[in-house]
Amino acid sequence: MRSTGETTNGAFGLMEHWMMPPGFASPYHTHHREDEAFYVLEGEVAFVCDGKWLKAEAGTYVFGPRGIPHGFKIVGSAPASMLILCAPAGFEHFLLEQATPIADPPSPPDMAKLMELAAKFQIDIHGPLPEEPASVIGEEKSDVAVIDAIRQTHVAALNARDAMAWAGVFSDDAVQMPPNAPANAGKTNIQSWAAGFLGAMSRVQFALSVSELHIAGDRAIESGTFAISMSPDESGPGMQDAGKYITIYERLPGGGWAVARDIWNSDQTLAAGR
Repeated sequence: MRSTGETTNGAFGLMEHWMMPPGFASPYHTHHREDEAFYVLEGEVAFVCDGKWLKAEAGTYVFGPRGIPHGFKIVGSAPASMLILCAPAGFEHFLLEQATPIADPPSPPDMAKLMELAAKFQIDIHGPLPEEPASVIGEEKSDVAVIDAIRQTHVAALNARDAMAWAGVFSDDAVQMPPNAPANAGKTNIQSWAAGFLGAMSRVQFALSVSELHIAGDRAIESGTFAISMSPDESGPGMQDAGKYITIYERLPGGGWAVARDIWNSDQTLAAGR
């Protein structure tokens, strides 16, 4: 929540929606109390308003007026983020009343509670989104192109020291296996470990070199080498390491891909690597 009615004298509520995975979609719905506007920060999102579709990339603004059914779906190969502004304020409490503690694993929404809250906040839930035309979605990227994009997001997240973006490339039940440490099971634990690892560094330079990528059905196995340089002090001496990795990707129900297993280790001897 960036702003609520309590901080804007009831004028508007502003929310930032983080790292929505490919295939994520809202229901088709109509607001009767507020107008809704969207600003895409990253990724690709398809919006539908009164049956008309629009594909939006970063920097696109979309307006969904009250009284007209609308919704959105993440259609790119990478997670998407956007700002949602509702005026007047109030819709933010519809979301807050559904919220679960951030430590809890993600779960499907409680539809009975959702429908009850929708009636309370004068929102009509019409069901799934209308089918999007091929002209909006465009030609689907190959599996290799999608996995390449995920890998680029992974590398960029480490170099930006962004724990949330790093965890965002993993599936909900993924397992990360760092060297000299216990495995991290689940996206929540992966993000917690990543935050501790990256938070101790002020500078990270990370790169991957792919040796092999083999796709078999709904699984893909990748192996290669990595190189990393990092330092807790921007001007201080850095620590360098290089080694090898194996990453297993899995196909998501929405058609995208995510990292299911990730393991890496150093080429240095243990004594030298400490």
